[in-house]
Amino acid sequence: MIRNNNFAAEMIPIRLIISIVIISSILLMIGVGFRNYNITSAENHIQLECEALKSKLVTMIESGISRDVDEINSCDGTKRRFTFSLPDNLIYLSFGVDPDINDDGILETGLTANGSVIFYKISGGSKHVYWFEGKYKFREGKYVDDKWIINNDGEGYIIESGGIIMLNFEFVQKNQKTYILIHATDTIDQ
Repeated sequence: MIRNNNFAAEMIPIRLIISIVIISSILLMIGVGFRNYNITSAENHIQLECEALKSKLVTMIESGISRDVDEINSCDGTKRRFTFSLPDNLIYLSFGVDPDINDDGILETGLTANGSVIFYKISGGSKHVYWFEGKYKFREGKYVDDKWIINNDGEGYIIESGGIIMLNFEFVQKNQKTYILIHATDTIDQ
């Protein structure tokens, strides 16, 4: 004899809804975890790039010769070329400046801590700082009269996109102070 069980039949849609909610929650947690992994992975990658750059700059400063940017006929300073492989979700990587002091998304140049610092931020992540000792003072370069000089009174260099980016770093001096002059490799570069 078959019994009519209306209660069991009424529970099928409720069980279906509960199953859908549980599966959706699991998928949401997997998505959030994957997003956080991508952000953390990109931030760690940039940190490793900064450490590799620092090792190149240490040898440049300790065993290199600086060029006086005020002397027209001075020989080139010691240079290092560095190729960055930056993640696509990079918002900025800046040398010598915190380009977004107010965290409002409006990037500005200038100098922070006399230019002895690197700031970077990944989309969805927080701002990170990589401090250098005082002898590393980054300055943006400007091409004038067949020479690279310090831009204005001194500004930081800002990269605002990911991808493969090659920069030149030159050991220079101005008014008896040493700096690391930064400029992109392009057709003007000597």
